[in-house]
Amino acid sequence: MVQTTQNHYVDVHAHLTHEKFAGDLEPVIQRAQAAGLGAIIVNGLEPESNRAILKMAETHHLVKPAYGIYPIDAVNDILPSTLPFPVRRFDVQAAIQEIEVAASQGKLIAIGECGLDGHWVGAETFAAQERVLERLADIALRTKLPMIVHSRDLEQRTMDLLRHLGVKRVNFHCFGGKVKLAQHGAEHDGWWFSIPANATVNQAFRKMLSVLPPERILTETDCPYLSPRKGERNEPAHVVGTVTLMAAERGWSVEQARDQVWKNYCELFDVG
Repeated sequence: MVQTTQNHYVDVHAHLTHEKFAGDLEPVIQRAQAAGLGAIIVNGLEPESNRAILKMAETHHLVKPAYGIYPIDAVNDILPSTLPFPVRRFDVQAAIQEIEVAASQGKLIAIGECGLDGHWVGAETFAAQERVLERLADIALRTKLPMIVHSRDLEQRTMDLLRHLGVKRVNFHCFGGKVKLAQHGAEHDGWWFSIPANATVNQAFRKMLSVLPPERILTETDCPYLSPRKGERNEPAHVVGTVTLMAAERGWSVEQARDQVWKNYCELFDVG
């Protein structure tokens, strides 16, 4: 890996294809650049967003594309009718193949968002979710790409499965499990954990900034979600506040915290 000569802020998990950015994507990216961001990893959820991200990356140098299948979308054919939001139907196996082609062609920085979800759906979907995650992990391993992983309410199971599959280059996004579980994953498995911008108002995320090994911490927004200010749309520039909080928690300068997170980004995603 070639080392960079300049350090920046980074958002490793954003959803800039969301409809809430449809009217002002350019100013959002400009604000991110002005704030000092050097990269925004935009994560896909299904084929349509995956393709849109690749087009976005072609015209915006800050945008780094990750193709994924969100765990709810991964089981779109067996979802309960009581789900409180719509999920578009698509051929999951064809979507996996599309991800494999893009990964093999060197077009992606990561595989994600992918993983397991036990919050919105029940146990009847877990086996199917795991099959998709296993397929995507296989692609990541063969193409030497890291994974950006969702594990909501199935944190332990997600970790156990990734250990079984031998996946080492993993970033757990917005990890909602116990902090001690994250510590174990960081210290013993060498996995990374990206802390959202709402760490300023979330005690568990704040604690992760202070107790996880500093070389395993990344920053994200999950924008437009998880804003540090209730009721407002989140955006990539807000990672600056997370880095500032990390510095305060550790007694570091903001520059030291920023440089550590940027170094972590370069290591996991093999960029220079």
